[in-house]
Formats: sequence, C-alpha cells, structure tokens
Amino acid sequence: MKRTLALLCIATPMLFVAAAYAEDVPKVTHYSLKLRVLPKERRLSVAALMTLTNNTGQPQKEIPLLLYRLLEVQSVTDENGQPLKFSQNVLGLSDERNLQANVVSIRLGTPLLPNKSLRVNVTYAGSIFGYPEVMAYVRDTISEAFSLIRPDAFSYPMLALPSFKSVSAAYDSSFTYDLETTVPADYTVACGGLLTATTRRDNTVTFVHRSKIPTWRIDIAIAKFKTLADEERKLFVYVLPEDEPGAMKLLNEMKNVIAFYSRMFGPVKNYQGYTAIEIRDGWGSQASDYYFLQTSAAFKDSERIGEMYHEVGHSWNARAKPGVKRCRYFDEAFASYFESLAIREFKGDAAFLADMEKSRDLFAQWAKYERRNYDTPIADYWKEERGRLSYTKGAWSLYVLHQLVGEENFRGIVRELLRDFSESGADFEDFRKTAERVSGKNLSKFFAEWIYGAESSRVLVDKLTIEEIVRRYP
Repeated sequence: MKRTLALLCIATPMLFVAAAYAEDVPKVTHYSLKLRVLPKERRLSVAALMTLTNNTGQPQKEIPLLLYRLLEVQSVTDENGQPLKFSQNVLGLSDERNLQANVVSIRLGTPLLPNKSLRVNVTYAGSIFGYPEVMAYVRDTISEAFSLIRPDAFSYPMLALPSFKSVSAAYDSSFTYDLETTVPADYTVACGGLLTATTRRDNTVTFVHRSKIPTWRIDIAIAKFKTLADEERKLFVYVLPEDEPGAMKLLNEMKNVIAFYSRMFGPVKNYQGYTAIEIRDGWGSQASDYYFLQTSAAFKDSERIGEMYHEVGHSWNARAKPGVKRCRYFDEAFASYFESLAIREFKGDAAFLADMEKSRDLFAQWAKYERRNYDTPIADYWKEERGRLSYTKGAWSLYVLHQLVGEENFRGIVRELLRDFSESGADFEDFRKTAERVSGKNLSKFFAEWIYGAESSRVLVDKLTIEEIVRRYP
C-alpha cells in the first residue's frame, strides 16, 4: 500500500485462545472457487474446494477457518462428497475484539496426518460490508456500483485461528488457485490471475482465471469496467468508464516505470506482465504478484501517479524471512524508495527531494505522536506491528545507503538481493553482508544506527541534511 495510508497497528493483549486447535494449523495449497455474485441483491454464494496440507508435524482432527461475519457456511464435505461436521460462531479476534469473523471449525472424519493432504469443499453465502470501523481501508462490499472480494475482509476461507498472529501466518504461505466468477452480463470481473476463458449464458457471464504463479492472496473486483491492454508487454488496465482518459496515461506510465526499474535493477525473473485494477478511493491500494489494486485518485490526478510507481516497485522486492517480514522493510521500505527514485527519473531532482522530505515529516509526526515510534529500531518493528514506519524511516535508510555507497553499488546491492533472496528470503544480516560485499565498505555503523538502533530517529527529526547524515559514516 501507499506509504501515506494509515495501517492498523495491533498492540492489544490476547484475550481469547481457541483451545480446540494446535498453535500451528495446516496450509491451503490450492483454492478452486466457484463464485456467483449478485450485485443488485448485494450477495454472493461460493463453492470453495480447498487442498489442505498438514505441515504442522502433528495429526490434525480440527480444521479452523475464518470467513466474513455475514457469510454463513451452508455445507462442508470431504473429497468424496461425504458430509463433515462443522460449527460456526461470530467472534472477535483474540487480539482485536472489534474485528469480528465467522469462526468455523470443521471436524474431519479421519485425522489429517503430517505431510499429507486432503480436499475439503465448503459452500457459503451472504453479504460483505467490510471492516471500516476497525480498518479504514477495508470497505469491501458487493454492490451494483462496485464489488471487491479479497482476504482483508475474509471474503474467501482463510485457514487460521481467530487471531492476527494466526492470520499473519496464513498470509506467509503460498498457494495456487483457479476461479470461476459468474456475474450479470453487463459486468466485468477483474482479477490478478490469468484470464483463460469467458463464457456467456442467458443473462450472465462467467470469467475463468487461474493464478500466474504461487501467490499469497486472491483479489477480485467487479464493476462495469473498461479494459485497456498492451498485449505485447502483457499489460492490462481495468478502469471505471469515467476514468478511461486517465487510464491511458497510467498504462503509458506503467510501461515507462517498468522499463526504468528494469534498467536500474534488472528484468523481473519469470516476467508475467502486470494488471492494474481500479478500486474506489479510500479502499487501499495494494500489490501482489504481477498485479495491483490502484485507487481512483491515480487515474484522475497526475500528482498521485507515484502510487502506481510504488505498487509496481514491489516486483523488485527480495523476499523477507518470516522472522522479519512484519517489519515490512523488505517490501514497503524498498517500494517506497523505488517510488521516490521513479519520481526523480520522471519529474526531476526537486520533486524527488520534496518527496523524501514528505517522508521525513510524516515519520516526525508519528515519532511525536508516540515515543515508541521514535525509540523502536527498524529491526524490531515486527514486535509491536510498527511496520508502517518502514514506509518513511525505512525509505530514508535506503536513501542514506544509496548516497553512502554510490549509484552503481546501490544498484548492485538490489540486484544481488533479488538474485540471492527472491526465493529463500533475507533478514537484516543477509542485507548487511550483501551491502558490504558489493560496496567493499564497512557498514557496521550505518546498520547499527539505522537498522538495529534508534539514533537515526534523532537524525531525521533534527532535519540533518543528507550530506550531514552521510558524513557520519566515514
């Protein structure tokens, strides 16, 4: 998401533990979803066939699922069509009681043994109205004007316990998927996956998609979209009709920024093209594998084009190891700084410097608001879900590193991170060793102040110039 978006920060003590389950739960390795969406009635019905794999090391008799609070499970069967017993209750998450979900428990006929898989089919139906009272950007809903189905609102079954800790663990896993989404004939279904077929029947149309690569989320938007495409570059834009002129500019800028990042850091491995999907303002821009959801502002206001630069920039992120992922450094700090570099490339140095100062000012506001934002090192952001600070202070740490090691070395550091850690994942020590090896510099003081310590907060808040900051590291 764009760094200016306020993200939910959970620091509530755990109030509830679902004792029926082990701490670890199996993972979904494949979703096969058949959705029927009724915008006028503001409802949907879904048949979700899920492949579950038990990597917990213990036999599993109970399978926990989370769904949106107004989605009701109608049936659960095994892969042979035999009914399975289940219960469902609307509960608040243990570490955020105001966030309510339908907590579903499925009892298997035979325990799922370690390293084994099975398929379970869950049918459910109901309405979605988001979680704006808890997470401002989660306004997901089904309506005639615009519909959005994504995991942020538990719109499809998430294999997790009713806690943010368990939900975060579910997000850390990867799966493949295939989708069949049936809608009224005058609607278009936009999805980050590959569109493989479109079938019209009577007054409906069914869009068939499949995942391009193993991914961590499914996002589906439904509206009366216009579709713009650059087939040669595999670029697609789904835009609301009133914003079509801006979408043409966005498509052009997508080409330009992809070319820029490719020159800087090398072409993306296993290039799959990019899909941009317009969503309503305030609903939260997001990026996943080779696609992004982009709020309407970027289609209407040329000054907001940086949001698209940011989302595309995620394709040049190294993977983070699970222990540091929630610091949001290896995704959001890098994407935020890449966004600023793209602004410099297309709008000039003055625009770049102004963008970096906005980041500094926003961090200073957060530091003033809560002292722990000032005192917490980047490497510890995961402890209290302070990853939103990586959008600002994290981006500044990369700005300082860039100035410290020079243009070619900085590019080389990013390229080697991508080469070595796109699959296995990096932590901050991997980052330090890569940066020192590529640059030939001892960067221990830089990492001590910017990653492992909080002295850098004083440097930012006191508004030292970039030249003064760099001189701290001989």
